[in-house]
Order: sequence, then structure tokens, then C-alpha cells
Amino acid sequence: MDSEFKIAGTTVKPGSKVRNYLRVGPYFYQKMHIRNYVLIPFTVVRGVNEGPTLVQTAGCHPTEYSGIDATIRLSNTVRPEELKGTYIAVPCVNIPGFYERTYINPIDEKNIQGLYPGKADGTISDLMAYTLFNEIVLKSNYFLDCHGGDIHESEIWSFIYYKTKDETEKRSETIAKATALTYLRTSDSPGSMGMEAARRKISGGLFELCSGDRLLPEESAAIYDGSVNVMRHLGMLDGKPKSIQRQPCTTEGQKQEILTSRASAYFTKSGLYHTNVKPGDLLKEGQVVGTVTDFWGEEIETIRAPATGRVFLHLHNPAVKVGDEAISIVF
Repeated sequence: MDSEFKIAGTTVKPGSKVRNYLRVGPYFYQKMHIRNYVLIPFTVVRGVNEGPTLVQTAGCHPTEYSGIDATIRLSNTVRPEELKGTYIAVPCVNIPGFYERTYINPIDEKNIQGLYPGKADGTISDLMAYTLFNEIVLKSNYFLDCHGGDIHESEIWSFIYYKTKDETEKRSETIAKATALTYLRTSDSPGSMGMEAARRKISGGLFELCSGDRLLPEESAAIYDGSVNVMRHLGMLDGKPKSIQRQPCTTEGQKQEILTSRASAYFTKSGLYHTNVKPGDLLKEGQVVGTVTDFWGEEIETIRAPATGRVFLHLHNPAVKVGDEAISIVF
């Protein structure tokens, strides 16, 4: 592989590893007339042999820490001499949110994940989505995006790929299966990075596993191992995908499941939430999953499973308010 690879203004020669930043802006923060820029870190690892280009992003929701950690680790361990093709790691998209410990971008209070492919003439979040998508994502053949539960949530270990009803979806399904995660899901969520990439014939999907507000080694390891499996599946690394051990809510020898539907229940009262439900639990429709009490200890609401299936997401934080999603069931 003799040709140079140019991305986001950075030239990467075969057999090398380069780190740099996407410089996005300017913006004016907190109404101060000071021009600032967001610097989004990225690493490019260029193999010595031909192969596909895979981009891995994390930290679009920067309170979902396991994907950030796994992406950093993988960018440090992948060696150019062992790689076929190019691996691009973007460990934290929403840098402003990371330091403020918030799911959204605190500069303009937008959720970047719903803004793709972005706008060059929007606010800073629109511009971040636009720059990342055009400068990096569209330069790839495949993608992995890392997500999980927000600070107050926990989720089942799963991998999501996107419904495009074409060969892109078929390739994405094989990538999902290669991760070796037991629970696979489909999505057609507009505005997400993955859906917009899939519409442009870039196959892949996103890891959706994380206990919010914590960095648990086993969750980071599952994303890391699943990503390596995908790279092996794509022929970028030698070897075959391997099983991921100690997956919660699975039994030995359990086959992968593709879950295509989702139902949620929401709080209609605010107060203190009591629940013993865990991600992956099997529930029947109407089954009691928790109760809400007021500050006098009176029970004011009962939360029930909205469908029969597995718990995909649930609120583990006891402070709840009207409109919060209490639980999500997949089936």
C-alpha cells in the first residue's frame, strides 16, 4: 500500500499512526464575545497492507464512558504492521459535554446524535456533526459508534444496526453478529450518525451498553473485544471473531437474538422511585416493575411493563420526574 491517506487535513502514510484534532467553530460561549473552537481528538492507524477503512466514534453522549475508554484503548493497541486497511478512532465527539458531565452539548444545549448529517450554517452542535460526518465518517467503508446508558440509566448489552432494506443492511447484520454480543437490535432512527451513514451505503452499527455515570471494566472490555471481532470479520486483523464471556442476562450456549420492537413506559408522577429490575430481565406485559412515592412516603404511582420482553433500558436513579422514561422493553 503505497498511497497516502488524507483525512481532516491530516496526511497519513502507510505503516504509521497519527493523532490530531478536528477544529470546529468558531462559537461564542456564554454570550461572551470571545471566539472559541471545539477540538475533537482523533487517531488514524494506517496499515502496511490494503484493506477497508473503519471509523469508530464514541462520546457523542459523553456520560457514556465505556465506549470512550474502549476506543482509546483500541487506538493505542492496534499496530500498523498488523493492520490491513485504515482504522480511525474518534474517542470523544462531545468534548464540551464531557467536561461538564452532561449528555448534551452545554454550549447550545443540543443532542448531537439527532443532528446528523449536520449543518455548516447551524449552531456549534450542528457544525460539529457536519464536520465529523463529512471530514471523517464519509471517508470510511464501515463504522462503529459507541453508546450506552446516560448518567441515570442502565442498559442491556446489545448492538444496533440500521434498517435500509438493501445490501448495506445485510452487511451491517453480519457486523452485528461478528461482535459476539447476544442481543442485537435494529433501528431506523433519523438524525443518528449510524442511520445517516447507512443511507450512504456505509455499513456498521452501534454498541449500546453502559451503566451510566460509571466506567466499569467489564463493559469497556466488551466493547473493545466486540470491536476487535469486527476488525477480524472485515479482514483488517488476523484471526476469527471470538466469544465474549460473562455477558449479563445470558445463559451458556445461548444463541444471538435479533430484537426488532421496543415499548416504553413513562412516569406521570414525580418523586422517589423504588425498583429491583435489571437490564436483560424477562418481563410480562403488565408486570409491576417499580413504584413512586412522594416525600411523605405515600405511593403515588405504579410502573408496569409496557410489553412482554427483555428490559433494554431502565432508570436506576431514584429521583424521577414527570415525562422521564421509566423502562424500555425490547422483543
